This record gives sequence, structure tokens and C-alpha cells, in this order.
Amino acid sequence: MADINAGLSLAGKVAIVTGAGQGLGRDIALAMARAGAQVAVVDLNPETAQRVAAELGENGKAGIAITCDVSRRDQVRAAVERTVSEWGGIDILVNNAHNLRVVQARFMDTDDEHLLRHLNSGLFGTYYFLQESYEHLKARGGRVVNLGSGAGVSGRQEHFSYAATKEAIRATTRVVAREWGPEGIRVNTICPAAYDTPAMKRFLSNADDEQTAAMTAQIPLARFGGGDEVASVAVFLASDASSYMTGHTLMVDGGATMDAGR
Repeated sequence: MADINAGLSLAGKVAIVTGAGQGLGRDIALAMARAGAQVAVVDLNPETAQRVAAELGENGKAGIAITCDVSRRDQVRAAVERTVSEWGGIDILVNNAHNLRVVQARFMDTDDEHLLRHLNSGLFGTYYFLQESYEHLKARGGRVVNLGSGAGVSGRQEHFSYAATKEAIRATTRVVAREWGPEGIRVNTICPAAYDTPAMKRFLSNADDEQTAAMTAQIPLARFGGGDEVASVAVFLASDASSYMTGHTLMVDGGATMDAGR
């Protein structure tokens, strides 16, 4: 019988986590480091990137901070080159970065600037990192974890730009999984619903107790998840424990969207 703990180890692996300066990205970076990976903490904000990289160092794990605007291919290429220069290759890519300063807007109130903000940071950021990391992932049989959202799967109202971008990322996962599978690269998506992230906290801060209770009632596990619970699934998808999985969407949302991750 296989040793499941050994299968979940990321010892000796090199990971890039985008948008890792706070929230869910930070949780994923820390979880991967705890599993043994060396982690490139990529973020638009140099201070938050440095802070998370320092956290990794305090726990005896290797981490580097890389400032990067993921909507700029030249900066994405530089981030990939810096990681490879530091550690010799890339085994894991987590595309988490997404500009969430403005998420909610009714469809007819959405303008080009709002839509492009989401597409540039979410879809183009994922696209650039995938292309720029490809040769390095191919050389090591790499693993990619993209971040989707239940907002796209369910068609959440007043979330058009965000939902459309996240569904485009899910489509990207399926296409790239088929194209890169023969080369040993696995590509999967996580759709999380976590409470302890800045975006979710901002959303819930505008909801009253009755609205929050109504949202919780739609979750079979009757609670919002933690960022660490989502991060553990990212570790699973980056590890050998999921070696025969690619092109999948895992709904990490307490059962709120059962059977929807297709």
C-alpha cells in the first residue's frame, strides 16, 4: 500500500505561487513550504511579498519574494527566470493572482475598464505564467494549479467580470491539460469558498447577519471554509498523491456546488 504522507510531500520541489502576498495565496505558499517545497512568493506589492517570504524563512523553509505585475508578460518572464536562476527549475505553478479591488457589479453597469481589470490580472496572468513556465514544467513533469471560483460555475449575479474570467481560466485548464498531458504536465483547477481571505471578508462586511446566515445555510457543511483548508487541496494537486488527475475542477466549498465542477 502506498504511503499517503510520502505522496503528499513536496520535498525538493520548486513552486511559484502568484498573488502570494496575502489571503489565499499566502496560505498556499505557506502550506507548500510546510510540505517541503521551495517557494517563489510572487506579488504585485513588494512589501507583502517580502513579508510572506520572511515567514517562510522563519520556519526554516526557503522562500524568495518576487515583485511582478502578472498582466505584463515581460515581468512574468522575469519572475520565471529569477526562480529558475535561484533554484534551477520549476515543478509547481499556482496561478492565484487576480485583482479583486472591485468584484461586484451588475452586468449592465459593467464597463470596459472593469472587465479588462479582471481579464488582465486573472486570465492574462494565468496565460502568461503558463506559457513562460512551459519548458521548465515540461522538463520536470510539472503540476499546475489554477484558481477558479464558484461564482463562475453558478453564474452569481452582480459578478459578471469576475465570473467570466474565472470560467475562462477553467476552460484554459481543460485545454492545456489535454495538450500538455502527453508531456507529463498535470493541470487542475480549485474553486474555493473561503472566509478568511481579504476578498471574502470585504464581501461579508457589507452583508448583514441575516444575509450571512442565508449564505451559510446554502453550504451543507454549514460554515465558511478556511484558507488553510483550500491550501491543503492545492498541496494535494501539486503532489504525487494526485498523480493520475488532470483537467479537473475541485469544488472546495463545503458542498455548496455539488457535482458542478465539470
